[in-house]
Amino acid sequence: MNSQDSGKVPFIAMLVVIAFLFVVCIICPLVVPDWSKQPYALSLMAAGLLLPFVHFFIFGGLELSRSKKEQ
Repeated sequence: MNSQDSGKVPFIAMLVVIAFLFVVCIICPLVVPDWSKQPYALSLMAAGLLLPFVHFFIFGGLELSRSKKEQ
């Protein structure tokens, strides 16, 4: 059994995504003055909001291909 079978890699990847979202969407607006006026703020927040979808398609696609291969 490798780490892919145990679900450890997708879980840790999702924890990293959640930590990034927490920092970019909650901590930075509270700590950085005029966060919304920073030129990089919108792109960081948009990237943070897209990461869960990227995570889903990567790990979901791997699982789908693995299940099709087993059939």
